[in-house]
Amino acid sequence: MKELNVQLRHIQKSYGRPVLTDINLDITNDSYITVVGKSGSGKSTLLNILGLVEGYDAGEFLWSGKRIRNGTDYSRLRLERIGFIFQSYNLIPTLSCKENILMPTLYNRRSKVQNFDELVALLDIGHLLDQRVTTLSGGEKQRVAIARALILDPCLILADEPTGNLDTQNRDIIFRLLQHEHEKGRGILIITHDTDIAARAETQYLLEGGILHPKG
Repeated sequence: MKELNVQLRHIQKSYGRPVLTDINLDITNDSYITVVGKSGSGKSTLLNILGLVEGYDAGEFLWSGKRIRNGTDYSRLRLERIGFIFQSYNLIPTLSCKENILMPTLYNRRSKVQNFDELVALLDIGHLLDQRVTTLSGGEKQRVAIARALILDPCLILADEPTGNLDTQNRDIIFRLLQHEHEKGRGILIITHDTDIAARAETQYLLEGGILHPKG
């Protein structure tokens, strides 16, 4: 597993009004973190900054000791080190499940790729590979999305409400899959409104007033 060492120090972000005012956070391979907070509290903004898709106004963001700077292209670091899981799945409807899973490999032929057959078996989606994603249930779509997130063997998983559209049974399946990946050495950060999912994490934060408050 690739080494993960992310540090946020006094991160600030505003959109006409302050959203993140003093964010301090460390994420390593041992981290399993959930962040809860009211709508508009800045959870998605925090996730976007961590995912290297959005800049910050002030503070310091270090990845393996190197400063992440606004205006710099970190697309390769993002592709090789971060797996994204979304509430809305973000799958391409015109492609098959297999094509969706393998999509990241088209943009990165240098990195180690997870064993496809093992990944498919772990997620129990072998029977879905040739289907279009439009034919799948919500739980099936999320498992395909997780396979896509894991295919390049990232060290960090960022999940935005990954169980928000799922019933209790599928929610528990997704949680167990994420727990399994964490035990393999992946750092995980989940944004969630689900207090049950949040409570199962090793480290819990409430994002309020632009600050991360430890919970539990």
